[in-house]
Amino acid sequence: MIYKFNVLPLFLLLFSYLNGLDSNSSSNGFFEVRIPTYNQAGRINWELHADEVDKLDEGIYSAQNPKMFILEDQRPATIANSNTGFFNLGQGLAKGGEHLFIEGDGFEAVGRPWTFEENITDARNCLAFSEQGKIGFESQVNAGFVGVSDEGVNKRSPKGKSTSIPDDKNSMDLPNLSKDFPTTAYGEKIDIFDLGDGRRRFLLQTDVFIEMQDMESNGSDPQVSTISCDWAELFLGSDGNSSTNLFGRISKIHALGKVKLNQPLRKSSADELKWSEQSGQVNLHGNAKVSHQKWGVAIGEHIILLEEDGRAEVIGGNQGRSKLLLPALNKTNPTK
Repeated sequence: MIYKFNVLPLFLLLFSYLNGLDSNSSSNGFFEVRIPTYNQAGRINWELHADEVDKLDEGIYSAQNPKMFILEDQRPATIANSNTGFFNLGQGLAKGGEHLFIEGDGFEAVGRPWTFEENITDARNCLAFSEQGKIGFESQVNAGFVGVSDEGVNKRSPKGKSTSIPDDKNSMDLPNLSKDFPTTAYGEKIDIFDLGDGRRRFLLQTDVFIEMQDMESNGSDPQVSTISCDWAELFLGSDGNSSTNLFGRISKIHALGKVKLNQPLRKSSADELKWSEQSGQVNLHGNAKVSHQKWGVAIGEHIILLEEDGRAEVIGGNQGRSKLLLPALNKTNPTK
């Protein structure tokens, strides 16, 4: 649904509404409220809807059942709602202690406590969770990254519940998203940066876990691969270095700190992982190790997991030679 706003009447509404709040000190409550905020060009940045708004201090207001419509090209590109919230409309700040639900182009998210800040460096705005959060992405990471073989393990259960998500993630006090997403990310701290033009940067910190389903795999149950690490960033849409139209799709994944990648038949670890939609390759840097159930173990400073055929290319570093440990011939087919 596309919302169209008439700027001048809404500007007058905001002016008269805020004046009303400032002049009414005995009864500070207003009901069924809509308050737009504007940028320097006179366009609406975002609009606050709430069942009730109360003035707490100069420029500070509390809201019951607030819903934020964050606009891009005069349409709501992001909608965020919670049970309660506190807003500084003049400075473009907001926060709340209860769960915030976010729906945007190509993703959904939920978490708490939450903050909102607009006009920050290198971004139009940022929505953040400071204790726990999760994100569901409509985009599927390409099959070359997710799957290695059609004999894979880590499949979804018939009820759609993942058997690969750690117990501490399943036990998070987080409401469910609206549906089962192909890619889901968890973190104790999450920042969602709106970069404009449909692009977003998701920064996840502390005990990060990413689950990716291969919806194109053979069989009724999709294969599942996972990444765990200390820190990760995902880009939705083009990262600015590609001319390819990636609107609503995950274009890059970057993970740091005790990185573990679990794929069907293959487990990998490294200090750093990089993947991009453009190359389709997974780059493992620093103490890289790849273990395959059938074909053995590869160790090197830098290992590239190739998309085309699932091979691993091992590149040595200055600290030592690369190693390849193969299983005994009787455990595999020597003709291959």
